[in-house]
Amino acid sequence: MIAHNLETIRQRIAEAALRSGRQAEDVRIVAAAKGQGRAKIREALASGLLIVGHNYVQEASEESLTETPQGVEFHMIGHLQKNKAGPAVDLFHVIQTLDDPKLAVALNRRAETAGRTIGVMIQVSLADEPQKSGIPGAEVPQLVEAVRSLDRLRLLGLMTMPPFFDQPERARPFFARLRELRDRLIAAGILAQDMHELSMGMTGDFQVAVEEGATLVRIGTALFGPRA
Repeated sequence: MIAHNLETIRQRIAEAALRSGRQAEDVRIVAAAKGQGRAKIREALASGLLIVGHNYVQEASEESLTETPQGVEFHMIGHLQKNKAGPAVDLFHVIQTLDDPKLAVALNRRAETAGRTIGVMIQVSLADEPQKSGIPGAEVPQLVEAVRSLDRLRLLGLMTMPPFFDQPERARPFFARLRELRDRLIAAGILAQDMHELSMGMTGDFQVAVEEGATLVRIGTALFGPRA
């Protein structure tokens, strides 16, 4: 089932990329594994997926695999508390939800102790939803500067979670704003050219996100089916 779903998702990504003059290869799928269990994660990896996203450090630890195919990455896609920085560095290749300079320092300290470098993305709040993490767009330059001063963190780009809409088109302005923010920061030299990643879009709106420039889409239900 997952292999079939993955084929359908890739086709939909390819169609969206074509509509926006992009290449399907520019978009990678993050398997949003919240509540799915180890067996489904294994099935997803066997189907060719290379990125698994977890919302919780504890769940990622409980569902960690003894063996993973070469090239597979694990991403943190949920809110990360500073006191979980240590285990997060041990579990993940990329933290997509960095939104606090103190968390950045804690991640860098742990990565230095572990002798590794970890990728990070800055989570941007574009809708002023108090229940969601992220920082306002106006504060991103300061956090970028803080992250770039830490030698064990590799800044990859930006991430956002727009409000939930029944109509995917209503999410488009939020995806466009994240792309425009990234482009402005690159043009100003605040972000380097290789810090271009945009993680945005989920099951209900990923095609719109791809049309607006997403390089990472976080897909759960469309890939795995409904959570138990």
